[in-house]
Amino acid sequence: MAATLAISGNTFRESVRQPVYWAITGITIALMAMSAVFAAFALGEESKLVRDAGLTSITIAGVLLAIFLSSSVIADEIDKKTAFTILCKPVHRFQFIFGKYVGIFCAIVLSYLILSISLLLTIWLFESPVKYGAVIGALFRGEVLDPRFVHPDYSLPDLIGKTVTFPTLLSLVARDFSAFTSFLFPNLAKGIVLSFCEVAVLSSAAVAASTRASMIVNVCITLSLFVLGHQIGYLLHILSAANVSFLPEVARRIVPNFELLNYASDIAFDRIVPIHLIGQLIAYTIGWVTVFLLLAIALFDQREIA
Repeated sequence: MAATLAISGNTFRESVRQPVYWAITGITIALMAMSAVFAAFALGEESKLVRDAGLTSITIAGVLLAIFLSSSVIADEIDKKTAFTILCKPVHRFQFIFGKYVGIFCAIVLSYLILSISLLLTIWLFESPVKYGAVIGALFRGEVLDPRFVHPDYSLPDLIGKTVTFPTLLSLVARDFSAFTSFLFPNLAKGIVLSFCEVAVLSSAAVAASTRASMIVNVCITLSLFVLGHQIGYLLHILSAANVSFLPEVARRIVPNFELLNYASDIAFDRIVPIHLIGQLIAYTIGWVTVFLLLAIALFDQREIA
């Protein structure tokens, strides 16, 4: 256990030090902010566009992080023989693989936390009934809180007409953000969890591929699995219609169905995702992660390191 924790901690530090880690995270935050700008062209579907684009951006960022981190912290160590130094110590190969996966997993969790907070703030500022630009302007000019600064359906009888001060602004922000998160956050959190489940599966697949493949091959394998996992339902329908009895069952067993984890559209349209379904999909995710990690261990056991 101590060896696994040491490897995972070192992998986490290596991962977050990678320039590509912060580049992907930063670009994703910028894309989420840009979606709020371009939402004006959505013709009445502005809020739905921002939510859907935000969740999709987070998922793609997670997929890219899984690919690049697994390649940089596993494949490079194997190619440069630094993994041999670790394995010369009383460390089993399965501990090496599991420790690497946990380190990458934790690094992606950190990125997801940053991106989730950014998405929540983006959606809040975009959908808020308060015109904060006008409120801040009134603060610096020493003016009162004008009713025009707030949507007519949003009642603030104790603040409207009062001089805008920093305590007033903080009270307004706290009340607005609390009301917003109590409505949106539970369902949005479910979408983020399911997005992370998909990335967790792809991370384990990328770790398995990185034990034998170079970075370019790993990218091709993981992206192919990502695309195939989202199209597997359509492919199964085609195979079933073609009366090929055994192929649908084979495909279902060897390819994870990522569409089962894709609820971005439902969350964008405020459809409630049942909590019991989340539990079932987390169990589905754990099953596939276990399969890919066992595959990674088997492939790594057969590889010569020295």
